[in-house]
Amino acid sequence: MSTSAQSRADLVRHSVYEFVLATVLLFAVVSLVRWLAVSGSPLAIGNPDALFAVAGTAVAALIAGLMYSPLGRRSGGHLHPGVTVFLWSSGLFPGRAVLPYVAAQLAGSVAGTALAALVWGEAVRRIGYAAVHPAPGTGAVELFLIEGAALAAVFVAVTLVMTKPALEAFIPAVIGIGVGVIIATLGTVTGASVNPARVFGPALLSGTYEHFWNYMITPVVAPALVGLAHRAWRRRRDTALSPASAEA
Repeated sequence: MSTSAQSRADLVRHSVYEFVLATVLLFAVVSLVRWLAVSGSPLAIGNPDALFAVAGTAVAALIAGLMYSPLGRRSGGHLHPGVTVFLWSSGLFPGRAVLPYVAAQLAGSVAGTALAALVWGEAVRRIGYAAVHPAPGTGAVELFLIEGAALAAVFVAVTLVMTKPALEAFIPAVIGIGVGVIIATLGTVTGASVNPARVFGPALLSGTYEHFWNYMITPVVAPALVGLAHRAWRRRRDTALSPASAEA
């Protein structure tokens, strides 16, 4: 097999892994909402703050677990279009792989949500397929700024870890914990989407499109800006080090 064909085969295989990971993620998230939010469930939590705190903790562990899983290690465990765009804008991921990865993640979002509806039936329909909603009165600009700033903070933390090779193994934990904290603290305000793949399937199957484009775009714009800043910083660092390397 030629190098080009091998490269295409790897991209297809890794995109399939991303599809599977996103499917598992959305099935688990919708199932979590089904058990925690449906009245009458033995695990139902009536207090919204407590509900999002529990959900944030569970999702943090889930994301880290999927990224550390064998499939996550093979594909990079993006699970999130913003992660893919962040790595591409940082110069660490090939541009030709961005669309296949994002398409796989969104397709997995639909598949995972549909699978949860198939397994749990009417309970999932009662919660609107776990579609994300902001608190009443939360405007589009406010939603964009709050979610964008929160997610940018997570990716800044990721870039700081990436600068220390000895800490790179902790990146999945950093992302998982960061997302979990956002869900726990902002869930009652913005709905704490923070991932287009979290929004896409539930919105599509429920027909709920309030703030849809905001939820889809904000979690991509924020990481992209952090990625561009990271790439610029690396270039400046390499330029600053090159004269010293030449003299050595």
